[in-house]
Amino acid sequence: MTPSRTRRWVVRALLIVATILTVVSIFAVWANRQVLDADNWSDTSTALLENDEIRTQVSAFLVDQTYANVDVSAELARALPPRLKPLAPEAAGGLRTLAERGVNRALERPRFQQAWKQANRLTAQQFINIAEGKSGAITASGNAVVLDLRVLLVGIAERLGLPRSLVDKIPPTAGRIKIMSSEQISTVQDGAAALKGLAFVLPLIAIALFALAVYLAGGRRRRLLLFAGIDLVVAGIVVLIAANLIGQYVVNNLVNTDAVRPAADAAWSIATRMLRDVAQATIIIGIPAILAAWLAGPMRPATAVRRSAAPWLRFRPGAVYSAAAVLVLLVIAWGPIPATRMVLPVLIMIALLVVGIEALRRQVAAEFPDAIVGATRASLEAKVARAWGGVVAARERRQRAPAPAQDSTDAVPAAPPEPDRLERLERLAALHDTGALTDDEYAAEKASVLAGGVAP
Repeated sequence: MTPSRTRRWVVRALLIVATILTVVSIFAVWANRQVLDADNWSDTSTALLENDEIRTQVSAFLVDQTYANVDVSAELARALPPRLKPLAPEAAGGLRTLAERGVNRALERPRFQQAWKQANRLTAQQFINIAEGKSGAITASGNAVVLDLRVLLVGIAERLGLPRSLVDKIPPTAGRIKIMSSEQISTVQDGAAALKGLAFVLPLIAIALFALAVYLAGGRRRRLLLFAGIDLVVAGIVVLIAANLIGQYVVNNLVNTDAVRPAADAAWSIATRMLRDVAQATIIIGIPAILAAWLAGPMRPATAVRRSAAPWLRFRPGAVYSAAAVLVLLVIAWGPIPATRMVLPVLIMIALLVVGIEALRRQVAAEFPDAIVGATRASLEAKVARAWGGVVAARERRQRAPAPAQDSTDAVPAAPPEPDRLERLERLAALHDTGALTDDEYAAEKASVLAGGVAP
């Protein structure tokens, strides 16, 4: 039944709204996982430090903090002979370059990376506690979110060979990076509460709207399933493009010098890696919906696939579900997206696969009620034999072809060849598949064709 004009407009509106909500939900899920999860935050910080450009900038910052809190030039002047004391500032400058290289290499070591990860995890937990209202009283001076790198700063000072007395003089506030001020607390708390709700509700609403659109489509449900899959793919692509454009805008507005631009680009790329994973997962979810809609469609290739699979779907469902189980296990082992390594998404994928197989079984049962496994095999064998026979016949015709006539006007067109035995076998198999011939009639006609001549 074709839906009314009003219902068609309602269905289109549902698809548009569902696509927009899908885009928004991708960003909400990413922000919730990245910002409000201390483990993900610390893992991302470790990935940041593993990048060469970012590690170079971090090394320069730590060395700057060391020189700002320790008078390296004065310490060198005390250690040098009187004649060389005027050279202390130049020596301190040269030592600064060597220190940045040494710190860069030191940050590649597990001990420093673990200290960096722990500092970022504590900062993330502090931020989450404040955002969720789990911290103590909010004060203007004591409740800001700060990344404390003093532990790294002390380790670097020791690595430079500075005396312990000077290392102990590094103030507690050295190496601190303010992430959020106390004036932003209330805004962050409101945003965190909304973010947690949106990350859970928006995906459910988007899926419900897609399902409602397919349901209201009536006799056009297959087409609506196709459009829903396309919309999911489009939503994922839009998020990937938007992430790239937003990254360019953020980097251009935060970076003042070209020297730090590579580090800023790398930081944005690493920080939005999970966003790209969620967008790619949305694209991968849309592809099976598109394939399912195509397979159920009227196109000749899809009809041929259904005809070939009909006997197996109707009479051997165990083999079909076994093949589906193997496919699911291969996808889980491959793990193209993080969702395929999580229990709930895998269960949803299995449920959708079972529903799709059952729907396909009903469709082929109505389309091909007389399909049997042997007939399909015979049809395939006949097609293969005909194709091979055609190749052999064409080769023989090329070998026996006479030289071209001098006068093209005297050439007499050759009569079209009579259908050979393989063509008749294929026609019989096709008639038998469609139910035009019974099993006995098919067997009798096949025996008559086989006894009628020699195949090419």
